[in-house]
Amino acid sequence: MTFIDRAFAFGRSLFADDFGGSQIRMAFLIGLSASAVLVLVRVGTAVAAAAH
Repeated sequence: MTFIDRAFAFGRSLFADDFGGSQIRMAFLIGLSASAVLVLVRVGTAVAAAAH
């Protein structure tokens, strides 16, 4: 199982959870998503800079 598959399964489990604390988990998932986007932007910028 790849990291992306695990992350997708984790996200699905969070959406399926209807108990208390799901808002905290959702905020955690949103924070992870934002961090992942920033990492991808930095890697893309580094690759673009190295290509020139």
